Amino acid sequence: MPEPIFLTTQTGYKIRILSPSDYDKICQQIDKPYLLTILNVCLYSGMRYAEVRRFYYHPEWWQKSRKVIHLPKEANQKEKRQMPERYISPVPPQLEGELPYFFTNKKPPTLQTWDDNLKRWADHAGLGIKGITAKMTRATIECWMLATRFQPYEVCLRQGHTQLTALRHYMIIPSIFTETERMEIRKKLVGWEPVQ
Repeated sequence: MPEPIFLTTQTGYKIRILSPSDYDKICQQIDKPYLLTILNVCLYSGMRYAEVRRFYYHPEWWQKSRKVIHLPKEANQKEKRQMPERYISPVPPQLEGELPYFFTNKKPPTLQTWDDNLKRWADHAGLGIKGITAKMTRATIECWMLATRFQPYEVCLRQGHTQLTALRHYMIIPSIFTETERMEIRKKLVGWEPVQ
């Protein structure tokens, strides 16, 4: 089994980048379907956890017929945010299938509870807890997208990064995935189409 991959932020904080098999192992530890739905929404939307929590109360942000999620300014209250709004487009089939359940299930727990859940699931899955945080699903999907056919500017647009340099620290990680992991990533992202 390959060693785990970590992304180190500018402040020295480590975030675990999951392989598809790591993700599956965590999913197998979740015994409540609504929590599995939340995890899938976090991963396949690439939203920050705070955005996912606000999204729950605003199903109108999902423009189903357009296959888009519109995140207005109030979706994220990050202090350094430079983009007033963003669109997650297209909504991939893996996310589209989860959203009807997401809006009718229990609300997402607090950030602290979610972090605690993720650590417990990862530990029970044999992954340990180092780098296990709510931020890992967002970082993981960005790396998965870069490991497939997506170009850095497409990932920046979808994820709300204002400059390509914001993704620079992610750029090396896709080449670290093994060929087997890259094949698994392509399977996880079946049906996704890069912006043309």
